[in-house]
Amino acid sequence: MAVVVPLVLGLLALADAGLAGFRAATGRNARIDKRAYYLRAARRGLAGGTILLGLVALLVVVTLGSSADPGARYDELVRAGTRMLQVVVPFAALVIVSLLAYWLMPMRESTFVILIGLGPFTLVRPVVVLGAAVWTVLGSADGLAWAVAIAAAVGVLAVEPVVHRRWYRATEGS
Repeated sequence: MAVVVPLVLGLLALADAGLAGFRAATGRNARIDKRAYYLRAARRGLAGGTILLGLVALLVVVTLGSSADPGARYDELVRAGTRMLQVVVPFAALVIVSLLAYWLMPMRESTFVILIGLGPFTLVRPVVVLGAAVWTVLGSADGLAWAVAIAAAVGVLAVEPVVHRRWYRATEGS
């Protein structure tokens, strides 16, 4: 679990970052074939997420490196990460099922999946991320676990607005 928990959290954060880049770009391009446009947007989100995840990892590495007992601190981080996964994994599973349904179903049913799944999930996402951070903080007395949970939540929620401001704000109103 010492490797699995941070790996799963990191992969979920990076997948979310790619989707955040996609969301930042949606509705801003009138071309019919938008595949290259959306792939570039997802790469931008992934790049932003990688940078923010790297900052969280740097916080962990520096703090563990200066700790008197890095093993115990890391174990506490893994416990905190496990609590975060208890909230995030069920939500991610619902999103994945919705995305698969969207991609695999005919157009009319895919539109329905957006209405009942993907749209509301996008609106609820910040609540889930903040809920995961709160659940993590409530289960730990370690200040590092608190700092990492809060920094990770802020980082995940910051990707979309950062990408939007950096690349897509200029297209508003046009």
